[in-house]
Amino acid sequence: MRKFNTVLIRYSEIGLKTRRVRKEFEEVLINNVRETYLNEGVSFTKVVRRVSRIVAYSSDPKVRDVTKLVLGVKSYSPALEVPAQLDLLKEYALVVAKEGEGSFAVRAQRVTKEFPLTSVELARVIGGYIKEKTGREVNLKDPDQVIGIEIIGKAAYLFDERIEGFGGLPVGTQGKVLALISDGIDSPVAAWLMMRRGAEIIPVHFRITEEGERRFREVLKVLRRYSYGHVHEPIIVDHYNFLSKASEAREWTCLLCKRRMLVEASKIAERHGALAVVMGDSLGQVASQTLHNMAVTSRCLPVNVLRPLIGMDKDEIMDLARKIGTYEITARKTEGCPFAPLKPKTRGNWEEFSKVVKKVGIDDLLDSC
Repeated sequence: MRKFNTVLIRYSEIGLKTRRVRKEFEEVLINNVRETYLNEGVSFTKVVRRVSRIVAYSSDPKVRDVTKLVLGVKSYSPALEVPAQLDLLKEYALVVAKEGEGSFAVRAQRVTKEFPLTSVELARVIGGYIKEKTGREVNLKDPDQVIGIEIIGKAAYLFDERIEGFGGLPVGTQGKVLALISDGIDSPVAAWLMMRRGAEIIPVHFRITEEGERRFREVLKVLRRYSYGHVHEPIIVDHYNFLSKASEAREWTCLLCKRRMLVEASKIAERHGALAVVMGDSLGQVASQTLHNMAVTSRCLPVNVLRPLIGMDKDEIMDLARKIGTYEITARKTEGCPFAPLKPKTRGNWEEFSKVVKKVGIDDLLDSC
């Protein structure tokens, strides 16, 4: 729809909360919409609450793409806001109809119930008026154009687009997590999924190469677009020197690598008030991500370790990376880890691991136990 003066924003999960929590989450969502529009250069006048909806007052074409970046949004529609009066609804529904062609259907919803006609009655009246004025065919099953009408109090919103968002909860409603983000495909998706569940992230990168850090910073720019103000400044930890020493353990190198990341990340999380550490592990995908090895690397840690990708396969992860915009950056990676052993350990246990740690001389990996 080309003519609109508002964006009608819908959420789902927030509506299941108690009145107090719902109001709190709505305020965070409203603020996130404002911040996203400001940072993406979208012109708007205000963003307000309208009874289980958020309404942004904007006629900027960029809102079609930018609003999708706001996590917690289930769907949205560029819409015309008009007074909820039947003669005006007819007039402006005709305006919307003239921007389409082929068959049409009218879908009406009274979000609040003050309007005298029921939703079905209103759709029938408006549909009949459009058919009379345009001669277009009505098709309720598979129309070429769906004209939507939502009535909230004294205002009505007319539209012919319903754009799907990513849903979830507004970022900033669930506290802070520390996200381990490499330059690979998986970990940025894991961080994004936690953002989609309302967590703000503290990104931590264990640097092995300068090129890897550069890709990490590119990924971070993408993630920040989904959460202006809720993605903290990155923390870079040198990992090359550690791996140089750990590689003496040959088949145990990957476990030593992952254990060091988690031990250091736990310390950083506690210093920054993060409630969990997030990783991009997918069960069985690589040697360090078997159940045996995850039990070893996660043992005795003082913070929770969250693995949102644990039950996903590689194709699913790549598909999601494409949708959120990180895939093109991370798929450019061609080099592997220079310290990866030819035959990594896949079924580690704590007793053997402890002996290896002491032999190599990096006993601080055992401190939390």
